[in-house]
Parts: sequence; structure tokens; C-alpha cells
Amino acid sequence: MSCQTFQEFKAILSRPPQEPTVPVPASGLRCSIVEQLSEVDIDAWNALVNGETLYLHSDYLRAMEASFSGELSYRYVRFYEESRLVGVAAFQLTAFETGDISSNFASSNTVVKWATKWLRRDSTFLRFNLLVCGNAFSTGEHGFRFCPSVSAEDTFRALHEAIERIKADCKSRGERISAIIVKDFYPPSYKFARQFRLHHYGQFEVDPNMMMPIRPEWKSFNDYLDALNSKFRTKARGALKKSRELSIRRLTLEDFRTHRAEFERLYDQVYSRAGFRLGKLTPEAFENYFRMPGDKYFLFGYFLEDKMVGFQSGFEYDGVLDAHFVGLDYDYNHQYAVYPTMLYEYIREAIARGCTRVAFGRTAMEIKSTVGAFPVDLKLYIRHRSTAPNTLLRILFSYIKPSEYSLRNPYKKDELEVLETFELP
Repeated sequence: MSCQTFQEFKAILSRPPQEPTVPVPASGLRCSIVEQLSEVDIDAWNALVNGETLYLHSDYLRAMEASFSGELSYRYVRFYEESRLVGVAAFQLTAFETGDISSNFASSNTVVKWATKWLRRDSTFLRFNLLVCGNAFSTGEHGFRFCPSVSAEDTFRALHEAIERIKADCKSRGERISAIIVKDFYPPSYKFARQFRLHHYGQFEVDPNMMMPIRPEWKSFNDYLDALNSKFRTKARGALKKSRELSIRRLTLEDFRTHRAEFERLYDQVYSRAGFRLGKLTPEAFENYFRMPGDKYFLFGYFLEDKMVGFQSGFEYDGVLDAHFVGLDYDYNHQYAVYPTMLYEYIREAIARGCTRVAFGRTAMEIKSTVGAFPVDLKLYIRHRSTAPNTLLRILFSYIKPSEYSLRNPYKKDELEVLETFELP
């Protein structure tokens, strides 16, 4: 939906608020909703998740529960077919913020100019309560898992029932949910996700998740470099040469505590540049990730002598090395190639761990393509609680397009032919 005149825009704003009518048939599944992971049968939950995503595993969810106080809360949903657990979902209740909202829309469009001007006058549209089906802090399909025996239609209906129950419960407590966002869907899931659009959700595309396959033949970082053509191999070695003065250290929980103030400063520098913010990670989250069992989490610090100028973090699960948050002092980035070196370190770590791919996440698509990542498109769905703002959000989001960028090919021809056969989500 879009509008072309300011008169149309004013007409939208004059409509009385009301809950959208969404006639969705019952799923036939029974759902149970709780607020604490301690109320969930952990073994049954994890068995259904089956390691496909770390962000639905109890280890990660426990870490997140312990990391936020009043800033973010969870709703854990279990779906039953009679007495058999057939689905799970984790919803996050958080606050949605925008940076300079006008930068995300087509500034040449008169209606969008008026809309963004109107939004700035009402702070509730710059920060409002959001129910997220998915993970507010990572990119990908991390919101729910169902048994293959549950149809796509029943999956959607069950999720819809859970959303309506959570909304009603929050309203009864005086904690009205402003909007629901369902994220993220990769192309193979578009057919399923289309059901949200048919039921009053606005659909929009965001910047793709940049993902890179790791060939099993790559046993070392040098094997990866050998797969690059001469231009990009020279580029990689040039960046790594620039960063030689940096000390890259694998950090422990004690290291994090020692440098906590620097971590916060570096994280804030990157976070402040984000256009849309679904939530800000707390320092406690970094600490609690270290307490997760196994070697799933890693954190590297970048030091120039004793000064920390950057950090990178990530998770490993199901053969994926997922680039998590980075922090960066931009004053040192160009001279020491800090950010490009981080990308190469993610690749080095993925090869060392025997991963099958690296998920670099959104943003900085062009530079990520120079190291060998491919774009995987994403769609999200949003619905505001009342008709007028919901329609307005759909109009505004209709102008959001993935960022323009030039896709680079750093590989030799024969390597590219092989890598293009790898399946990414």
C-alpha cells in the first residue's frame, strides 16, 4: 500500500483507532505460554529445536533472561497436538527505536516527508513496545520450530493464536503492545510467510544476510586465500599487513570484566550508527554468554599497544559461525584495517572450527562480498495495534528498500562455480 498525496496521508491519520480484524481459523493445536524458562521442560524443548538454531536453545535463552532487568522479557510458547509437543516459539517484548527515521525513507517523496515530520512530533512512534517473534539481536529464522508433521497453515494459525493471547495478557496488565514484528524469513520460507501479509501485516525487505560457504577442502586460512583471484588475494594480504601492529587476543570472562568500559564505548560507537534498533545488548549479556556450556561463544579484542580499538564476537551452532556484535573505534579503522581484519578473522575461526558457512549478518554488504560472502534476501512482517498507525507504517515501510551496493566476486572462476552450488538458506 502507498499514497501519493498529502490529502491521502491526512485521511489515514483521521481514521479512528481500532484493532484490525484478522479472521484466522483455529489451528487445532493447544498452546501454553509462560514467562520463565524454568517453567519449561528443557529437554523436550531442546529436542524439538534439535540444534538447528542456537537462539532457541535453552543455554542462550537462559543467558538472555539473566542479562536484562525490565528492558526485555520473554514469552515461551509450547504447542501441543493432544499431549505431544509439536512446536515451540520464543517471543521477545522490547522497545523499538529508530535513529534518524527520515534517512530510511525516500526523502524525495512528499508524503514520506510529511509522515516522518509527523512521527517526530509523537515520541511513541520513535520508541514503542514491540512484540518480536524471532530474535531482536540476530539475523535469521530464530523465532519458532515445529515438527514436520504440522502443516504450514496450522503453524501460522498457532503462531497467530499465541500472538493474540500475549497481546491480550499484556493489555490486561496495562502494558499495551504497540506493534508485532515477525522476523526474519529467507526465500525458501516466503510461501509460508505470505500468510502474514494476507492478514494485515505489512511486508518489507531489509538488507540481506551476507553468508559465505566454507569449502570442506579449506583446512587453513591459506587455503581460503588460495581460492581468491589475484586482485582480492592482494587486497586481503594488504589489509592483514595494515593490521600487523594490532594484537588480536581471544578474550576470557575476566578479560571482559577488566576492559568492560572500553567494550561499552566501542559497542556504542557501532550501535549509534544503526538506523533501526530492536534492542540494545547489555554488558551482562556478554558476561552470560561466557557462562554457556561448551565452546559456542567467542570474543576477540583488538589492541594497539594497551588501547582496545575493537572487538568481535560470535557463536557457533549447527555448522554455522554466526558473526554477532562488533565494536569499533572508527578513528583507527582505516589506518589499521580493523574492520576488514575482523571479517578475515571470522573466516579463519570458521575454518578452524570446521564450520560449513559464516553468517556475517546485515550491513556493509559490499565489503563483506569482497571477502567472499553472498547476499541472502530477507523479509519481515509488521503490524501496528490500531488501524491508522498500522496503515501508516505499511506506507512508510513500502518505501524501505535494501541498500544499494555493488556485489564483488573475489574468487577464481573454478572456485566460484563450486561455491555457487552450496545451499544457503
